[in-house]
Amino acid sequence: MTTLRTQAVLAGTCLLFLFLVGGCTSSNAVKLTYALGETAGPCVGEVVVFKFQDKRPESRLGRNRDGQPVTALSDVADWVGWALFDELKAAGCDPRYRTSTVTPGSLPLITGEVLLAELNQTGATTWEGKVSVRIILERDGAVIHSEKFTSQVEDVAVPGYGSESDIMAEALRGLMAEVVPSVASRLGASK
Repeated sequence: MTTLRTQAVLAGTCLLFLFLVGGCTSSNAVKLTYALGETAGPCVGEVVVFKFQDKRPESRLGRNRDGQPVTALSDVADWVGWALFDELKAAGCDPRYRTSTVTPGSLPLITGEVLLAELNQTGATTWEGKVSVRIILERDGAVIHSEKFTSQVEDVAVPGYGSESDIMAEALRGLMAEVVPSVASRLGASK
């Protein structure tokens, strides 16, 4: 009898601990992650991806239902730039990533501006993520293409199903599904 009571108390304590720890660690800071989507190839040739600029009007991502700000634990511009790098590589290109200066050359250069990266709670467990970027493709120092892309996802964020990070990653994957074919189709232009 003592063993059963001890086990019940221990189980209850563990559940209470998990609830309290989950509540305590549930901060309003979201780590931005990314996993490749379906390959949007083909993409051929060398290309330089230059660090994107963060041109968002606000540094926070959004707000939760309590009105508290939601922030990113990751650099938003790097998140977008590295996602593009990974997608171009998966599609067959030979990309290089640069963060400082690049000199104009014959290799195509892709850079851009993050115009919007938002995450707002829309219901008890639902969140909406939006990402908007302007992609700029250059060759020999001249812009050969510039285009704006936007993606939006609303989904549930509950333990065991998905998180706020997953929603932002899905929004970025939707954006990359449009960006990569557009860029890849222009990589051979203006040689």
